Amino acid sequence: MSEGVDLFGAPLRAERKPWYSPSRLKTFFDCPRKYEFSVVRKLPTLPSPHFDLGTNVHAALRDWLGLRPSQRTRENLIEFHRAAWRKNRPAFANRSRDELRTWGERGNAMLLRYADAVAPDLEPVMIEKLVSADYGDVVVGGRVDRVDELPDGSLRVIDYKTGKFPKSPARFREEDLAAPVYARATSGAFAGTPVSEVELQYLESGESLVFTIDEAWQAHKDLAVVSAANAVRAAEKSQAFEPRPSRLCEWCDFRQRCPEGKAFLDASPSPR
Repeated sequence: MSEGVDLFGAPLRAERKPWYSPSRLKTFFDCPRKYEFSVVRKLPTLPSPHFDLGTNVHAALRDWLGLRPSQRTRENLIEFHRAAWRKNRPAFANRSRDELRTWGERGNAMLLRYADAVAPDLEPVMIEKLVSADYGDVVVGGRVDRVDELPDGSLRVIDYKTGKFPKSPARFREEDLAAPVYARATSGAFAGTPVSEVELQYLESGESLVFTIDEAWQAHKDLAVVSAANAVRAAEKSQAFEPRPSRLCEWCDFRQRCPEGKAFLDASPSPR
């Protein structure tokens, strides 16, 4: 039997490579125990107003940018947002209508700020698509919110953020693995067209964090992505997910299941 075919001469299916997202890699490095609970054991988490807000704002922008530029109005952007909240609001099943209204208005403010700032003739070349990059033994990918073509023919990847702008942008740039994954994967999705920028747009404040992409930076960050993915694979194989207690335990859905995290919080002074 020749290599690559089964007993009947049919091609063998290639073994599926492990797949990771930048957010999964970040979860692991924040706390391997949390990774075990959320990704490996797939334990349920509590619905989050922040998650609902992010999902619904992203849905509104996806639908709005799918229109021709001449059809985009502030009014239909807000209507897309309302429609998203009607379909998706699990965190508000047991909350008051006033709370729902407050979160909805917060999203409206983000969207209207965005509508006022965006170029009126913007025509993205891709909106909200899953892309992935092959790093040899693993595949790493994620969903990009928007891709624009720049005047020189290169691409800019836009990632919308509904959270807070990082307190330490320099540290965030150094630790972030999403930008290099999005750059590499988006370039691959466009037959090797170079990605020259990845821009994180923080919708609440209107601030942006821009990564300028070049070959040296990409190669350096590719090594960091592979190293991170290999560390996760090693933990998965050994089933060794050691807890990493920190202030993040305060917002962890699994803190009651984690004695080390609970002990850390009990011993820590409450933040002022």
